[in-house]
Amino acid sequence: MRDFAPVGNGRVLAYVMGENLEYVRGTNVVRTAETRYAALGSEITTIDEDPPPLGGATRAVIVDRIRDLAHRDAVSDLYARSVLVLALHQETSGAFIAEPGDDVLIAHALDICGERGASEAFFEWALSNRSLDGLLMWGLEKHLRVAHGSALRQRFEGLREGPGPELAPVPPKLPRGGRAAVRSALRRSNHLGLFTSPQGVDLRAHALFLLAVHALVPPLPGSEDFFFVHQAHAQEIRRQRALYGGAFHGGLVAAGGDPLREVEVRPDLEPATVTIEGADHGLYKVKVDSTRATVWASDSDPRPGGQEFAKSSPEGPPDWIHDAVVYQVMVDRFARVGAPLPKPGSSTALYGGTFDGIRERLDHIAGLGCNTLWLSPSHQSPSHHGYDHEDYFEVEPRYGGEAALKTLIVAAHARGMRVLLDFVPNHTGRGHHLFREAMERGGKAAEFYRFWQWPHYYRCFFDHIVLPELDTGSRRVRRYLVDAARYWITAYGADGVRCDHVAGVDPAFWVELRAGLREVKPDALVLGEATGRFDWLARYAGRLDAIFDFDFAFMVRNTFGRGRTDLSAFARWMDERDNAFPGLALATLLDNHDMNRFLWMAGGDPRRLKLAATLDHRVRRRRRALRPCRRGRSGVLGGAARGLARGQARRARPWRGDRALRLARALRRTPGRDLRLLSAGADELVYERVLAGERVVVTLNLRELRGSVVDGSGRDRLREDDVLGVGPDQRPG
Repeated sequence: MRDFAPVGNGRVLAYVMGENLEYVRGTNVVRTAETRYAALGSEITTIDEDPPPLGGATRAVIVDRIRDLAHRDAVSDLYARSVLVLALHQETSGAFIAEPGDDVLIAHALDICGERGASEAFFEWALSNRSLDGLLMWGLEKHLRVAHGSALRQRFEGLREGPGPELAPVPPKLPRGGRAAVRSALRRSNHLGLFTSPQGVDLRAHALFLLAVHALVPPLPGSEDFFFVHQAHAQEIRRQRALYGGAFHGGLVAAGGDPLREVEVRPDLEPATVTIEGADHGLYKVKVDSTRATVWASDSDPRPGGQEFAKSSPEGPPDWIHDAVVYQVMVDRFARVGAPLPKPGSSTALYGGTFDGIRERLDHIAGLGCNTLWLSPSHQSPSHHGYDHEDYFEVEPRYGGEAALKTLIVAAHARGMRVLLDFVPNHTGRGHHLFREAMERGGKAAEFYRFWQWPHYYRCFFDHIVLPELDTGSRRVRRYLVDAARYWITAYGADGVRCDHVAGVDPAFWVELRAGLREVKPDALVLGEATGRFDWLARYAGRLDAIFDFDFAFMVRNTFGRGRTDLSAFARWMDERDNAFPGLALATLLDNHDMNRFLWMAGGDPRRLKLAATLDHRVRRRRRALRPCRRGRSGVLGGAARGLARGQARRARPWRGDRALRLARALRRTPGRDLRLLSAGADELVYERVLAGERVVVTLNLRELRGSVVDGSGRDRLREDDVLGVGPDQRPG
């Protein structure tokens, strides 16, 4: 019997027939003897070298999360082949070359795998070209549960509710799976990793196999603190995807470091020879040669021709960061001119906050002791949060447009305040003009994003369909993003950028971004949102100026908010990591717009907030004095995906009857440099601070939930200044 294997790219599909066929690992390329068949453009042709694995194949690293799995490598290979073979059989229209009914199951399986763009394209096609029935409604309902922000929701609701005959979702009869189904599938698959029938490839069997595997994958641990681990999880996924291709190089090499010491090669390629190949502009690539293959190292999905890396700069952060106290504002939820914002309610509604509303309240912010303003994304965006922006160079009109932003920054500067603007280099919104062009035109337009098969298969931020990822491994994309960031500095006078989801962006970008901003503003700040392992975060020195100290926030919340960690353990933890991040400033915080508020988590007890904020503002050393200032709200962030309690962390700012949080202002008057621990017990922590000859002793007591900041005169600044006010709207419920 002759072998056969499909090869294609969604635009063309062919079955290669012959003896001793095999696939190139993780690709749609079929190899027989010395000939390789691949789909390039709109035709099947031969190529000379093995390409790197496709992004859909590297999704198979999810198999590593299944415990005690027999034949793990075989399951992983079959998983990769199943994703790729389903993609091969999807046309550019969105339709699958499959039997009616099987197509819905295929779309559902791709949804479960995270290929939300492919599933969305199918349902768009099906609603216009396929007979409408309960099975299609079932698949669409399942799709909408994971494809938040899908444009299909309104059509689904209309079909389900009428007018006319209602279409109720009818689930298919699916076999019970699990480990037995996976074992059975392994026995049935051929050496090419295909399920076949007399008619050809059995696509339904591939879809069922993917569903059986995902039924065994343990869910990520959900908790109100999932935010603290999600980027560490993203970091490990990137490493696993790189190793699927052969070699991992994180790319975070210090200015004088040796990249060769930081390369990990897949075990089956050992022994291997690793070499560094230089590229222009100070960039380099990592080549790995073994008897089995020649591959290029990457920090995530392998890319053709290899990924470019850059070494860190020895330059440190700007001096002004050492005394920065940052006030974070979500523009839509803060304030507007002439009328209060609507009463807090929906977590996704637009509330109408504006730049002018912020400008009118700059005195309030400055009165808290804050000298830096951080604005949520100001780019044009359809949402309240702005992280799904639609243009890198346009200001959101709802906020007041270009003139209002310029006026706000000028007013802030007149008060001696600096302004940070949120910048999102990892992804755009699905409605961004660059993504629309990519979907419509393909080719060079599509190269802006991480397509592994155009037009339906592309990476998204944590598989959220509305946030397609940019290909920051491309010089063209990096140059575009640096130009965009420079524009916000030069055109509006911003003093720096807070960068979203650092872990998702190619490491070379941060070197180029910081250098580009320094050219137009020598003391511009690059502040990154990054969580993860200490050793990994420390390597951002010379790439970023500062990162948020989420680990500190976690420990403070666990110790002072929940009471789960005693103060002696907290003190030991602080000693262990006090010098973990040389060259980086750390932004301490208690919560932010992605997290449950500290006061809510602490059961509404303002004493716990007072203790935590006292430590938050005074515990850091000179090079780590950047402190985001957050008002003590009791809101929580809604969203089952993060496992958080029900509520809204991004509600509108309620100004009525509010007594402002004055803790930041009072603590700013206390010495804040060198710390010396005096004692640390299970329930009480005592330390001193000294600055310019002035000394204070800080006492924090968890058992009695009280604290003191006593100066040389014996006055307790924390108590006598009455620094904390908590209004009725800030209490739980």
